[in-house]
Amino acid sequence: MTMEQFKMADEMEQTEALWEKGVHIAEREDDIHRFILYQLDAFYVEAWYHKEYNVLRKFNVFDDTTQLKPYLDQLKIDVR
Repeated sequence: MTMEQFKMADEMEQTEALWEKGVHIAEREDDIHRFILYQLDAFYVEAWYHKEYNVLRKFNVFDDTTQLKPYLDQLKIDVR
């Protein structure tokens, strides 16, 4: 699946794609949301969940690695 295909899919198709093919990378929180980061093929999907109501608010989809900055302290890279 390409990033454009993911963006054009409805929320159910997006959720199924993450469940079936997404790789959980990291999580973080702020006062309102819990953010869960996935890698899906050659792009990233950040799922925004409202903490109080426990509902999915939106998917933030990107392939620019600079947007990974909030997660860098959690990422483990094994370089041999």
